Amino acid sequence: MLIYRNVGAVLGGALLLQISVGVLGVSLPLAMAAAGWSGSTIGLVAAAYGAGFMAGAWIAPGSIRRIGHIRAYAAFAGLSAALILLLALESHVIWWLAARFGFGVCTAGLFAVAESWIADATPSQRRGAVISAYQIIGRAGLILGPFIIAMSGLELTQSFIVAGIFLALALVPMTVTRRAQPSIPDGERAPPWRVFAIAPTAALAAFAAGLVNSGLLAFVPIWADSLDPARATGAAALVMAVIYGTSMVVQWPVGRISDRLDRRLVIAVSAGLAAILAGLLALFVMPGLLWGAVMAGAWGAASLCYYGVAVAHAADRAKAEELPAIASGVLLLWAAGSMVGPLIAGFAYESVLGSRGLFLVGAAGNLALCVFALLRSRARVAVPEDEREPFINLMATSAQLAEIDAPETDDAPRRTEDMS
Repeated sequence: MLIYRNVGAVLGGALLLQISVGVLGVSLPLAMAAAGWSGSTIGLVAAAYGAGFMAGAWIAPGSIRRIGHIRAYAAFAGLSAALILLLALESHVIWWLAARFGFGVCTAGLFAVAESWIADATPSQRRGAVISAYQIIGRAGLILGPFIIAMSGLELTQSFIVAGIFLALALVPMTVTRRAQPSIPDGERAPPWRVFAIAPTAALAAFAAGLVNSGLLAFVPIWADSLDPARATGAAALVMAVIYGTSMVVQWPVGRISDRLDRRLVIAVSAGLAAILAGLLALFVMPGLLWGAVMAGAWGAASLCYYGVAVAHAADRAKAEELPAIASGVLLLWAAGSMVGPLIAGFAYESVLGSRGLFLVGAAGNLALCVFALLRSRARVAVPEDEREPFINLMATSAQLAEIDAPETDDAPRRTEDMS
């Protein structure tokens, strides 16, 4: 219990932060659609968040080094709350682009503070349990957020205020903690091309996870809202909650399977199933709310689970001393994909295909990843099971947690000649 008291402030702040993110995940797309914005404009605003997240992931370690964890967390949380509250005042595209970019920067900083805190406060023999608690709490917040605005009957503009309130509340646990601040991170990073040189499948999977998932999730609430317009935000909240819920349930068993099989095959199967399910959604694009939630949930279970496997695969192929940098490099690839994906999805949604085009983009992206992973599995042998890094249940934001199980001994680094 002492361990959880040491990280209790982080876990509490993570829950409140993810509730806010969950609220915005539904209310932002619906508000932009209600304002009559085009698909390409909605995609551009969504891409601004990815660009901001990439920038934030790059600058956060330096910010933490300069002012410390608690001050950095307070600054990022306060600024992000202000940016979200500003959305309630003005709906101009430029205004929203700037706000979403800034929010992406701040969110990356908040995750960096929280995860380096966990890395420092948790002994190695308990890290798995604490990381699992952190990930479950985060996903629970993503599920709870949409229902808070759906059940309250708030207008979309008011939902921004709710999101800002939760972000402001996220300040409280971290700023009142009496625990000493953790050690300052070194901020080591690897460029994306280094990750591709070490583990091409992991690099492409991370990029595809950002491109496909961020692209589709930027528009799924709008599609879900059309399945049952009488429910207003309720339909979108239900579908998004199902997507996050199913991905939370399957992530751990998929990861454990990847500890025993070639991780590239696990990525290929996950991406292949996601491609098939996205294709079915494109074919039966208006199935009604019940079947729409079931199909979208099945897609989310397949498409949102392979990022963690990609991180583990990159760790398998990297040298021991490269693990922290590689973990950050994988995150940057995800962020790059999340910049491109919403733009492509926006143009597809704006086309004559509408929602069909959106799901076809998802099907094509995951199919390409599936084929690439299968080809790589035939080109190079898999890492032996006894040489693999254990799977860590991660969301696509957790570079710090991906690196905390790096070996702390002076053992010889693993070989990287047989790159995948």
